[in-house]
Amino acid sequence: MEDRTDPRLLRSRDAMVSAATALLTEGGLEAVTHQTVATRAGVGRATVYRHWPGLLDLRLAALEAGMPPLPPMPEELRAASGNDPRAELVHRLGVLAERWDDEQSGAVLAAILGGSRHDEGMRRLRESLLNQIADALRPAVAVAVERGRLRSDVTPETFAMATAGPLFFERFLAGNRLGRDTVEAVVDAAMRGWS
Repeated sequence: MEDRTDPRLLRSRDAMVSAATALLTEGGLEAVTHQTVATRAGVGRATVYRHWPGLLDLRLAALEAGMPPLPPMPEELRAASGNDPRAELVHRLGVLAERWDDEQSGAVLAAILGGSRHDEGMRRLRESLLNQIADALRPAVAVAVERGRLRSDVTPETFAMATAGPLFFERFLAGNRLGRDTVEAVVDAAMRGWS
């Protein structure tokens, strides 16, 4: 039985996941195969199969690695936002916008959205992404509701829909980069609409 804490095993696994994510970014989900990952990572194909016997498992590992959790809110920003949660909302959505401007994140997102119609694992990743966005906005939305800046029926999920949706459209459908001014305009529009 393999020791899953062996540093060599962990290094080769990390190399294979990095290789799979790079292949996904360069050529889409179809580019991620046991052979291409083995070649890119400099390991034997049997090593890749040992970690991920099924191709879907390998592809899901690449997608999960390309979609890390959003970082925690910096304490100084949380403290500075005081009575106005707008700063926190702009920061959170700004981090999301930066991710979406990244080529790798765009490829990962496209693969998840395309595959989620047909595969349960992809659907779970899509749900995880949606929950991650809503959870990141949850504290600031709660404060905005509590302080009367947003209506009491506004939830983190509806606020995410009203803000992440336009940012997604702007980046992936219109093909525009997402600057801070765009993020601020989207947050302000949502706050005005639900004030």
